[in-house]
Amino acid sequence: MRVKSEERRQAIIDVAREEFIKQGFTRTSMSGIAKTVGGSKATLYNYFSSKEEIFLAVMESTAAELRATAFQTLSTNKPLKETLGTFGYHYLKSILSADLTAIRKMALSEAEHSDVGRYFYHNGPRKGWLEVSHFLRSYIEQGKLRECDEWIAARQLKVLLEAELLEPYELGVIAAPSKDEIEAVVTRAVDTFVLIYANC
Repeated sequence: MRVKSEERRQAIIDVAREEFIKQGFTRTSMSGIAKTVGGSKATLYNYFSSKEEIFLAVMESTAAELRATAFQTLSTNKPLKETLGTFGYHYLKSILSADLTAIRKMALSEAEHSDVGRYFYHNGPRKGWLEVSHFLRSYIEQGKLRECDEWIAARQLKVLLEAELLEPYELGVIAAPSKDEIEAVVTRAVDTFVLIYANC
């Protein structure tokens, strides 16, 4: 694909993301996306065959951004708690953003009617947390974490990080938490995780 075509495709994804977030999946239309991008619906169909396909591309792009900001902070060259703290902060800050919250809600809603939810899981959360499990395995092999199923450990870390803020935020019970609030939650989550899994 030519660079120009790839740039055009990304422009469509960026516009579609804004349309989905603003109007929701059902009310967003191919015509509306084409109008905002600036072009014909026929041109849009040259890149994506359906609204569902654009939404999948939006989810994949959003997941890639999350992996770039959070999951790529994982490093075995630093102390475990420091690395988990940095990762946890960026992860929690990202998933508590208005944009990602809206994408998650749409994926959950559409999961009843299509394979959108399955696609979102395998190309978003599962892919990212597999990276965490590989990271934890390296610490297990170094003897710094006790022997365990690293996938289960990664999922339990996820639950600990999300436990205090995610549900009340998604349900509108609390406003977007501050940097200090996120850092405090992450510290408690990481302390609990290390207490459970550290090879003392």
